[in-house]
Amino acid sequence: MSEYTGDGKSAGKPKVMPIAGDHPYRGVGDAAENNTASLQPEPFADILYRQIHNILGGANPNQYLCLTIPGQALSAEDFRYDYKNKSPKGPSVEANESRLANKMFDPCRMAGADNGLTLPYQYQSALNMLTPMLNAKAADAKSKLRQLLMTKYDYQFQDDAKQEYTLQEVFFKLYDEWLKAKNDWLSEQNLKKNQLWQEHSGTDAASKINDLYLEWYEQVAESRINSLNEKMAKVISVFTPNDMEILEGVLDSGSGAELQEARQALLNARKLTPDGGYVYPVNLSPANWFEYLDTSFTADDLLKNPEAVAMQIANLSKRKIQIKSKIENLVSLIPDQDSLKEALENISKAQTDLDTSEKDLEAFYTDGIAACMDVFADIIPAFAESGQIVPMDVIRKIAPGVTLKDSSKTDELIAAFKDTNAKLSAYTNCLQELADASADAAKLQNLSMLQSMLVPLTAQLKEVNLEIRTLHAQMLLSSTIRPTPNTDGMVEDPDPFELTVAPASVPKGYTQITLSASASSMDQSSQKMAHANVSTCGGSFLFGGYSRSESNASSRISSRISDKKTEIQIGMNVTKVGIERGWFQPGVFYLTKDMFNVTTQRIAPNPARPYTSMDDQRLLDMSGNMVFPCYPVAFVLARDISVRFISEGTISSDFADTMEQHASAGGSFLFFSGSSASSSSSSASGVHFSSTSNSVTLKFDTPQIIGYYMEATAADQSAYLDDVSRAAQAGYTTISEFVEKYRQILLEAGKNKNQGILPKLK
Repeated sequence: MSEYTGDGKSAGKPKVMPIAGDHPYRGVGDAAENNTASLQPEPFADILYRQIHNILGGANPNQYLCLTIPGQALSAEDFRYDYKNKSPKGPSVEANESRLANKMFDPCRMAGADNGLTLPYQYQSALNMLTPMLNAKAADAKSKLRQLLMTKYDYQFQDDAKQEYTLQEVFFKLYDEWLKAKNDWLSEQNLKKNQLWQEHSGTDAASKINDLYLEWYEQVAESRINSLNEKMAKVISVFTPNDMEILEGVLDSGSGAELQEARQALLNARKLTPDGGYVYPVNLSPANWFEYLDTSFTADDLLKNPEAVAMQIANLSKRKIQIKSKIENLVSLIPDQDSLKEALENISKAQTDLDTSEKDLEAFYTDGIAACMDVFADIIPAFAESGQIVPMDVIRKIAPGVTLKDSSKTDELIAAFKDTNAKLSAYTNCLQELADASADAAKLQNLSMLQSMLVPLTAQLKEVNLEIRTLHAQMLLSSTIRPTPNTDGMVEDPDPFELTVAPASVPKGYTQITLSASASSMDQSSQKMAHANVSTCGGSFLFGGYSRSESNASSRISSRISDKKTEIQIGMNVTKVGIERGWFQPGVFYLTKDMFNVTTQRIAPNPARPYTSMDDQRLLDMSGNMVFPCYPVAFVLARDISVRFISEGTISSDFADTMEQHASAGGSFLFFSGSSASSSSSSASGVHFSSTSNSVTLKFDTPQIIGYYMEATAADQSAYLDDVSRAAQAGYTTISEFVEKYRQILLEAGKNKNQGILPKLK
């Protein structure tokens, strides 16, 4: 666990404190604040990067962490298989894991996305760029050995009309005779054992058979073994088997074969997909990594404030008004509306009744409620059936400044609430009936265009009404568990500095990280090398790298993130999942010094002095025109993520509203994705928003990849194919020279054989 704690506002109040380089905002005097006012806070992106890397990074000088902005939401169902019973992965799981693990990123510490390249294709391209050099001395030695093996050897075999043999022909012919005699002797022993077992049976059969076999062995073994020794003596007189194995080892040695083996392994591993592409399976460690894709948050943890739910209902209410207007406009285009007469009368009456009920409610509130009465009416059903009134905090959220005119008439207000609820329900039903009837009328009158426009509108209307009813339950539950009002009738917000963003539990395999920093540190541009079209500072960085116009969200939060008295806290659980690829052999690139490059490009940079660490200069070198500079070896999973903004003063409604709207739409924040990983989810958002007067809290219930650990490819020390001089200076020969020498050996061997001359070894 990595946690920074310190003194709170007073003794006994722990809080998450900023790390070195940041300003502690509470529990310090003015003098301390003045002394640090001139210091620039460390960029927040750097703080978070360092914390994650310190926990998971290790000390490999050839690896670095590449954080992605934002993260990639995952669902366990996309990767689940029965690993406990050693069942194979299905094609879908293999394809999903391959896409996840074989991404490629530009060499940088922060990226907005992968670069569109894939590891298998870049790896294959790098292999195809290389061809082996041949060591000149080794090539000459092999030539002499081949000359030796093809030298004429005068040996006369019995009953063999052929009179001329080479050294290797004589050796292998004699060696084959010895092997055949040896196999015949072994077969004879086995036949004798089988014969004795067939002739004898009984309780003492094994002992009797063993004695008889030993007697037979003593009689025949000596002659058989002497015959074998005689044949081996003939072999040794020509060439010993051990010497031949030495020659085979020398002839088979040398670099270059690894390239073909690597290419073949890659081709053997790939699997064709129906879309014409290939899947390259990987193994992720641990094997049950998909079981980590869960959340420790409970339903209570993810409950939104009633005010936040009210804003969602407000958006849906406005959408419903738009749908209603479209339906009414389309209905007016139907020529014969007699079939709709009853539905039109019902909707008109329901609208009138609802308007009357809303006016009765307006009598209890100041005039500000009239402007948003349609939205207010959609919120009422969450409380009316249980005999409650809408909390003032919710009303102020949708209609700032509205208050009750007479709080003593509670019973009358509740009655008006229930009446409005009933009228709203009737109106909703009538509107749906009108939409359905209009679609039927358009169908009967063969108005295909009107019907095609009405049908999706009726479906949208049903969906909006269903979502509003779902939110009613959330609002009522959230309101029920909120803190009770004090004696002044006000709800007292808890001290956010006394709360913690640390996850309630640390799942198996995870490590907990908590950190705190000045919100103004987000306004400091990161000095870490970034190779992406994202901003690592200010409002764009806050919204997960999503760029907004200055007149919109960024400007609305700029004052808040620049405020030195506002703090940002983050808590989460993180783990690292390793990537194993049986078909991937990066060790080949350590041998490039003994290879030619058939292109003018480099696989990876080749510095004058070997790299000793993964610094920014090395990343810059790797970012050049390199074919395969690095590859992912692991990815970082994060879950149970909480982000909280805390202010010593009141947080502006603009700031809270902007954050809430972004969260409701499933927007991303910092390095964390707000999307829901499950396609079956009824909500597009995986981030949950809540706020108090001086804090804003975001909770992400979707496990996600927030970065990859990348390994630098070994330096490309190959020589360009046309740079023969460098190869010659290093004692290497080209393949063409080697082939020509071997051709001359064969020609000379054939010529000497025809003339009966023993070739001289040069």
